[in-house]
Amino acid sequence: MALWGKDLLTLLVRAFGKLIVPEFLSVSPVAPVLVGGTMSCRGWSSLSMRSNSCTAASSRLTSSQCGQVGHTASSSKGYDAQGPALYPLDGQFLLLTAPDQYHMAILKYWTYKLCGNYLFKFNLTAHSVAKSDPGAVQAPSGYEVKTILRSLRREQEDIPTEEETPCKCDGQRPAHYLSEWELENKQKELAASLERFEKRRIDLRDVYNQVEGSSPISYPAHGVYCRPLKTVRLKGVRIDWFEASVVQDQTQLTVHLSAEKGVFDLASSVDDVAAKGEGTEQLTIRTTNPTLLNRQLQYIVYRSTLYDANTFDLVRLQYAGFSETIPIHIQQVQLPWLYDQKEGKFQDRVTVVVKTFFRYSNLKRLIASFQEHYPGTRMVIADDTPGELFTSVQAPNVDHFRMPDKMGYFAGRNLGLSQVSTEYFLYTDDDHYIRNDTRLDMFVSLLDKTNFHLVSATVEERESMFSSTLEVTGDKNHICLLQHYEPNHFHEIPGFPGCYANEICANFFMASTNEVKSIGFDPDPANARIGHQELFFSALGRLRTAACRNNVIGHNRTGPEYKDYAKFRHGRGNAKALRIHNLLKHNLACTQMDWAKAKTKK
Repeated sequence: MALWGKDLLTLLVRAFGKLIVPEFLSVSPVAPVLVGGTMSCRGWSSLSMRSNSCTAASSRLTSSQCGQVGHTASSSKGYDAQGPALYPLDGQFLLLTAPDQYHMAILKYWTYKLCGNYLFKFNLTAHSVAKSDPGAVQAPSGYEVKTILRSLRREQEDIPTEEETPCKCDGQRPAHYLSEWELENKQKELAASLERFEKRRIDLRDVYNQVEGSSPISYPAHGVYCRPLKTVRLKGVRIDWFEASVVQDQTQLTVHLSAEKGVFDLASSVDDVAAKGEGTEQLTIRTTNPTLLNRQLQYIVYRSTLYDANTFDLVRLQYAGFSETIPIHIQQVQLPWLYDQKEGKFQDRVTVVVKTFFRYSNLKRLIASFQEHYPGTRMVIADDTPGELFTSVQAPNVDHFRMPDKMGYFAGRNLGLSQVSTEYFLYTDDDHYIRNDTRLDMFVSLLDKTNFHLVSATVEERESMFSSTLEVTGDKNHICLLQHYEPNHFHEIPGFPGCYANEICANFFMASTNEVKSIGFDPDPANARIGHQELFFSALGRLRTAACRNNVIGHNRTGPEYKDYAKFRHGRGNAKALRIHNLLKHNLACTQMDWAKAKTKK
């Protein structure tokens, strides 16, 4: 039998496990899929099987898979009729099948077994091909043509890959200042610091998402990244299946791409493919050959032409009535901010920040507790006590900064944070202190080993309020926040029993210096006398926060200065000014705190 002057090779699936496959048939295998009412497969596997034996060609079929083939074939219970047939023709394959249900089931089974890389659509509505039609294909007796499959290999060994431009710099390098031994140790230290820095980033640009199966077009839906005025190849763009009539009639196939902030180039041109619009925002590719079309699509390069440090371009891709969008993230490199770990001890990695006002007896107790439990740890104290009440505090490793009178609570926090040069800082009020069972090294470990930015302790005698969550309702123009103490946290953090993800923490926390500096503490006068959750409102969606129920710190606000201090802090109008400021600053429609549950929670 001949087909367009070519010899036909037939694949016969018989009930007794005989499968004959041409040796030249070789495409990398990937799992097949079934989409709705259409059969789908992704190429053809390289197999070589005779009688009841199974041999894996090029080690592409495992021994366990061979066993599965034999087992399934032997369970066919005695049927001995022709199954599906596959005829090769110039790199194309005609899939033919007998119309009865048994052979259709066998066809589906072996299609699942043999299909790999590219998605082809099977038209399940059979139609006969008349012998008299020009260029038509006639099926053997008992068979009907279903579709024409294209053997589309991923032959990308000659496709150019993007490589970063080699560093061009004749200036200063670390090796100019450090010995070989010092440089080696410093590079190891920086590598660990960089790993922690990258882990804490909230950035999805590296998440690559390839879309396949929803239309004939496969394309990257996320994860295409390009620096400003640089290029990136659009990997993964291809047409996965073609209607049989389009291939048979040699219909012209057209793919059109458009962009707004860049242009399209071709890394290489494919013969018998017409490309119009190179170097412009509109690129059109035309050919009658599906294989060559996909080959040319592999060489499309996007080039950014508009400088923007951080933006997106949306590439529109159109084919056969289908339209898809490829987002391209155009972003300049973001340099990390790493810290010198020195000897890696607690005092080398953590700085304590304290905002104080007038309560010097409490402050001295706090300083003494750190000197006892974490000696050598630097403490930065911001103090806006009025001149007539101000007292200078002198102690080892303590930097006491005097601020202008009554500058405010958050202004003092900002001053303290500005003086931190370690990877982490610990914020505490002046009426807290370290207990014998307080474990600050656990906080360092949690921040080191997870992607959280901030972790807080539990304040003694306020255990029910160690953590809270926010219920967000409304839309982006009318957001309402309800602070809950039941539930007061989310999931437990793996590896750290008693520590939970949350959204608002206690006023004693350790955090990543770099990330909190990017948010800061609002120094508005409304936050001068009171304020706490305001930091966490600003951090919502920007920082990952956690709280540990089993790490407790001491709290005692009584002292000789307390009565005068309370009069100043809780002055008339302070709370009202803060509430109005928060509503307007964050464009909130409403805020509410669930105090009742907080007070009754055990």
